Amino acid sequence: MAFVGSKIIVASSVRAALGVALAMTACAPAADAVDPCGPGASPDDRDGACWCDPGFFGDPDVECTPHADLCAEAEARVGHSACAHTIDDDAQWDRLSLGGGPPSSGVRRMGKFLVPASPEARLPTVFADANYYRLHYCLMSVAFEPAFPDLSVADYAELILTRASREFYGGSTFEFEDERPTRYGFSIETANRPDEAPDVEAVYAVYRHLSDRFLPGELAYVPKGELQEAAAAKWTAPPFPIATKGDAAVSYETYTPGIAYGRVRLATDDGAASYGWQDLVVFDEVPLTFEGVIAAAVTGGRQDLLSHLNVLSGQRGTPNVFVQDAVALFTPFEGELVRLEADAGSYTLTAATEAEAQAWWDGHRPSAGDLDPADLDHVAFDAFRDIPTATAEERAAARSRFGAKTVGLATLARLIPTQHQTPGFGIPFHDYAAFVADNTWEVDLGAGTTTASYAETLAAWLDDPGFRTDASVRAERLAALRDEMTGRGVVDPALVAALRDRIVEEFGDDAVMVRIRSSSNAEDTATFNGAGLYDSASACAADSFAPAGATASLCDPNKDPRPLEAALTEVWASLWNYGAFEERDYYQIDHGQVAMGATVSLRYEDELANGVAFTGNPRDPKNKSYLVNAQAGDTDVVSPTPGVTAELSYLTITDGEVTGIDRVVASSLVEPDQVVMSDADLALLGGLMAELTTTYPIDDAGTSGTPPLLDLEFKIAPDGGLVIKQIRTFVPSAYASDPNCRDMP
Repeated sequence: MAFVGSKIIVASSVRAALGVALAMTACAPAADAVDPCGPGASPDDRDGACWCDPGFFGDPDVECTPHADLCAEAEARVGHSACAHTIDDDAQWDRLSLGGGPPSSGVRRMGKFLVPASPEARLPTVFADANYYRLHYCLMSVAFEPAFPDLSVADYAELILTRASREFYGGSTFEFEDERPTRYGFSIETANRPDEAPDVEAVYAVYRHLSDRFLPGELAYVPKGELQEAAAAKWTAPPFPIATKGDAAVSYETYTPGIAYGRVRLATDDGAASYGWQDLVVFDEVPLTFEGVIAAAVTGGRQDLLSHLNVLSGQRGTPNVFVQDAVALFTPFEGELVRLEADAGSYTLTAATEAEAQAWWDGHRPSAGDLDPADLDHVAFDAFRDIPTATAEERAAARSRFGAKTVGLATLARLIPTQHQTPGFGIPFHDYAAFVADNTWEVDLGAGTTTASYAETLAAWLDDPGFRTDASVRAERLAALRDEMTGRGVVDPALVAALRDRIVEEFGDDAVMVRIRSSSNAEDTATFNGAGLYDSASACAADSFAPAGATASLCDPNKDPRPLEAALTEVWASLWNYGAFEERDYYQIDHGQVAMGATVSLRYEDELANGVAFTGNPRDPKNKSYLVNAQAGDTDVVSPTPGVTAELSYLTITDGEVTGIDRVVASSLVEPDQVVMSDADLALLGGLMAELTTTYPIDDAGTSGTPPLLDLEFKIAPDGGLVIKQIRTFVPSAYASDPNCRDMP
């Protein structure tokens, strides 16, 4: 079956072309006929194309391989129902699905499915248990974590929403209450662009695949949104029923009731605008994925119970409603500060004052508490081993000078053997503060272009209502400032020279590559983790003093020059990454008090492996096994290249020792019979982690009630030695801008 120039292989067994009646068995070929399909596959009556039979997946033209009951395996891992490979009857459908939403929706129940879109798909067809997994992302990242380790929302979107990178078709299944062509239906989620609307063959692929695995009744395709509806309207005699949702008969629905204060923002079709927690966002269509925190959502298209937006709104308790002709109705209020109250039958929109809104926001946002105040007087590049960390007071004083990441390694230096430590030192907040105070640029702060320092610019913006209330303005200005800092900001030459001398003192040579990592006072706490918000960079001190025009690094001739100045400005500028600002803002952190230090450690070349490890499972607090994610060489584990899978292992700990190793996922970068971490490596790492659970001090356990884990990053050095390169406490909780899959009922 042709689809955009390539064959789409989706597992299924034989079904009549129009699919009105189930073909319970494959058509038996004549005795002298040649079966055109591979083992485990059967030809389609419609056009003879081959489809994998139920219980099989892969390439039906070559061979469909049988798959185990992966849903049962997932259930054993997570401790509750996860999914099914087939829906065999009404009772099973009722058990795995949810009530369909408001009575006006005409939908009795809803579920979720994933269908392979290529022979290389990591899963066969699965129907999620929507009682636990209302988002495809959560099903993949939690129930099937071994297949999708460290899956981000962005990774998920690539795997589901766009043709170029699609591994699965994701969508919803429906049971209708009103008159439709069929009792049941299905939808397909795609990016909201004309070129991504599924064509008739793509829909047939999903329909064909689902039909033999969904036995309660015939399925009809339900186009989602205007683009899919417009595409479907052009089809002539499609080989499957089509059911519309009849939106015109309903003018209002409430999905999450509540009260919100915010400024009305009309969502743009190009997706370029940014929105924040002070925004009441009006969407013409229902966004398939949405990252960020907003005050409330109003959509011009009706939502499903299991839409991404509805699930996240329900988690956060932020109002979410459908209003017919929403954009037209809300356009007169664009940019206005309003109070929205939505209940089951109606909504009210009234003007609000700044004082009213601020009082509401202050009382309904989480608080990360007070920061360790930045001590700008300390100027020394102290080694980890020399930073006092014996008491809580000493650790607090050290965090005020160097930031949390440096202090974590300083604390670790007194708790584990020297051979497992990362040598290095901290760059204090003093140097960041001098950089933003001493550098100036031409900028309009509201009264025309003027010369202002970076620090003066930030102070003016933080006092500017336009900056504080408009997310798009924030995103644009912060991006401009980061570009200025990294492109034209000047690092004091005396600082560069002193830093070079310190690197020689600590590591023996200025031609050794070091890693300069962010270490702020707004990260690594029990109430604000900060992981991934800031940047790190590699640097070569010798490159800062190389002859002009040098084209290769003096630390590594295979790399471009990496002077200290470039790494420092990249790390310092990342304090003002848009995502970092938004998360801090939502957690009521005072941006005027944040500061950025840096951790300087050896950058290991030719390392054998690297990875991350937790003294528990960050996505399942009930699972007490230690989680270890490792990858060969220096290939990133935290932000892997798409298609590259890291090794995932769970360690059973008894009396401080590793007594069991469960190798769940193999690395895609090693041979099938090879491992990244040997049993001896894992036993050593697990033993060190177990010891640290009793010796590493935790100054703040947070307020979630969930005991903090220890989160470590490690390397296997070229000589085979294990080195811990980072440690911090980690309270299992998602950022406000991410789905919290553990909170599903």
